Amino acid sequence: MMLLRCRSLLIVVTSLLFMSGCIAGDHVVVLTGATVGRDERTGRPILNLIFAEKSKETLRIISNSNLGRPLEIRVAGRTFLTPVLREPIGGATWQISDRDWTDQEVNGLAEQLNNAPKGEIEFRTAQPPK
Repeated sequence: MMLLRCRSLLIVVTSLLFMSGCIAGDHVVVLTGATVGRDERTGRPILNLIFAEKSKETLRIISNSNLGRPLEIRVAGRTFLTPVLREPIGGATWQISDRDWTDQEVNGLAEQLNNAPKGEIEFRTAQPPK
């Protein structure tokens, strides 16, 4: 009985540590592809990010804890984009847009993201400007 209690306590502590790390720290997710699309309303280019299914829960946590805030997208340790999350994201596909992007810029972004080492990209809460 004592072993079962210790085991249960260990599971709870491990879960709490994992969850606190997911909310407060950096998050690495696997990108399966980046494509270029068009916003149906404006006709402007958009960047579509498609993530591996195993990253779906991490993406949900990231979007829920950073809604309305800038979020750094990092590739190989370098900040690549810093979009503001405008709505919760429940799936494994994200769309990013910027009214100033040209078709050429979005194509370049997609190409660079598709060349991320191991498809891994990192999300980090952006620090507010000083």
